[in-house]
Amino acid sequence: MFSHDGLKDLLTHLAAPPLFYEELRREVSRMERNGERFTILRLILETDFHSDVDVLNFSEMLGRAARGEELIARLGEYEFAILVRGNSLAVANLLDRIIGKAQSQDPCPRFRNSSVSSQAGESALDLLNRLDSVALAPVNSESLLT
Repeated sequence: MFSHDGLKDLLTHLAAPPLFYEELRREVSRMERNGERFTILRLILETDFHSDVDVLNFSEMLGRAARGEELIARLGEYEFAILVRGNSLAVANLLDRIIGKAQSQDPCPRFRNSSVSSQAGESALDLLNRLDSVALAPVNSESLLT
């Protein structure tokens, strides 16, 4: 469920899909104007209990790991996306921060991730379709336990 204006997810207060898709469209336009690339990081929370508490804890952890200019959205019940300005190195750094935050939680959340970087001439829909085709990789359990 979303707020009345459709901008925020009611449970997590993260960006709702309509806001995420609008910001994605804007990022594509910016990239076409100035060449500044961006990446979408997709995260799927794996939970045994299917509780709102797991979703809330995970969304709060993402908020603590992300930087102010990174837009975090809840796209599905256990699906999250983050718009990151920059290339795969910026996403790797963000993922390292997320893993660091996950290590401090008890229990440690399990999640899978994938990402795609923008390409010239690609529409927002093309980018999302490409993201859907990328296999989700589990976060290395050793990295969450060390």
